[in-house]
Amino acid sequence: MSIYNIQTKRIRQKLAEAKKKDSKLKVFGASYHKYRINRPAEKDAISKFEQQYDVQLPDCYKSFLLDVGNGGVSHAGSAAGPFYGIYPLGVNVNELIYADTNQHLQNKCLIFPEISNEDWIALGGRVSLDNIVDEEYERETGRIYGGILPIGSQGCSAIHGIVLNGEHRGRVVYLDIEGQKPHFTFEANFLDWYERWLDEVITGELVTAGPTWFGYTMKRAQKEALQPVPVNDAYEGRGNRNKWFQFWK
Repeated sequence: MSIYNIQTKRIRQKLAEAKKKDSKLKVFGASYHKYRINRPAEKDAISKFEQQYDVQLPDCYKSFLLDVGNGGVSHAGSAAGPFYGIYPLGVNVNELIYADTNQHLQNKCLIFPEISNEDWIALGGRVSLDNIVDEEYERETGRIYGGILPIGSQGCSAIHGIVLNGEHRGRVVYLDIEGQKPHFTFEANFLDWYERWLDEVITGELVTAGPTWFGYTMKRAQKEALQPVPVNDAYEGRGNRNKWFQFWK
């Protein structure tokens, strides 16, 4: 039994509530995904993906695929979710780098929360095809965005990804494939991020306060609700998620 079973059950319930609340599909992206999500992925399909790319998907993300659903009717077959939704497993895996995707996903994740403009430039984040040949560009892009799996589109050149390894494994990060500085979302893991999106749909926040801001900003009280809790109550952010839920209730 997954430690996230209670949360994924709550997410399924909130997804139905969000669909009812936003019946006119006013939230950004809702007219595309329509709050629809296909049946969950099979364990064998997840195992096959992990073997193919020689990676281990974070448990929070796997729980979503296994207990909530996989794919839908939005862009690239995405399921209901922030912006244009969540890609089906295995779709647009090479969105950040076309060559040697396996190595890219296995590389160490080099970016981190609160990365400064100076850090980003030093890392090589402004790399451009104007300056280097295709092969070197692919290699550098695979290094800079190493260990990040694309999981959804925000439109234009912006996407969201999930970190596959290192200290920030399981966290969602916003990326711009044209080289703008990455932005880590505030939550400790994918499920917490997804559930906050549902909370903000249900409360009407994403209709009245600017839907495209989701995940880029957070009110002070909301941030305080996500402060670290004792280790024995916070496996991959589980305790923080409960505090966030209480805040909205």
